Amino acid sequence: MEAQAYFDNLKSQGFDDEFAHKHTRQYYPDFSLNPTASVGNVGNHNAWISQNFQRIAAECYPDDEGAVFTIADIRNNGQVIEVVAHSNPSIGYDPVRYDFIIINGIPALESTSTPNPDGSWSPFFSTGVSSTPAPTAHIPVVHQTHPPQQQQQQYPPQQQQMGHVAAQQQPMMQGQPMQAYGQQGMMMQQVGVGSRSKIVTFLLGFFLGVFGVHNFYLGKTGLGITQLLLTILTFGIGTLITWPWSLIESILALASSNFRDGDGMPLSD
Repeated sequence: MEAQAYFDNLKSQGFDDEFAHKHTRQYYPDFSLNPTASVGNVGNHNAWISQNFQRIAAECYPDDEGAVFTIADIRNNGQVIEVVAHSNPSIGYDPVRYDFIIINGIPALESTSTPNPDGSWSPFFSTGVSSTPAPTAHIPVVHQTHPPQQQQQQYPPQQQQMGHVAAQQQPMMQGQPMQAYGQQGMMMQQVGVGSRSKIVTFLLGFFLGVFGVHNFYLGKTGLGITQLLLTILTFGIGTLITWPWSLIESILALASSNFRDGDGMPLSD
């Protein structure tokens, strides 16, 4: 496992399979490269995403520890790989679309989106990863004549080197630096708090949710209109749907730290 992580680390710095494989074997002689599993090979990006998706998605929501993320669909849309996934228990939105771009041969999460009632997608958050990253200037140097102790000084332990790469590739969100994958969660804790209140949202949803008042308050006009029309046009029968719907939204607004208003901002206490 450490050998594969070391190999993937070199690949993430822009080195090809031959170079990464050669220098990985200097420290892990038993390591062998499986061409069908290499993320640098065209056509294997989907497989890599499937194998690593649980880790990537879980790091997006550090407050929902233990949630299981299941991929429902993967599509290659030009330069972007669109992954639609469900979460159990729900993170507050379901499903969520995760857009990946390819950087140095490896899929990197660029942004996420949540569904609208009309079938379109609204931006949820963005990692700020650029589709045209600048090449890294870091090149490992190996002196084959050095004893093993000196070689290890040239190549630090896998955890330290991975931290170095994370610092070089630290993602951005709304112009602010964020923690990279594997560094105490991800960007969700970097987002500021909006002006809309959890308690106000809960009360509006609990008492007037069948008319979509809480969603109008949150700036989610589309959802508010949908709930209002469903209640009025069915002469109240639609409350069988809009009442539990608004109740769930009210509880999530009060209890979940991942619940967002129409501007994508967390609610204030």
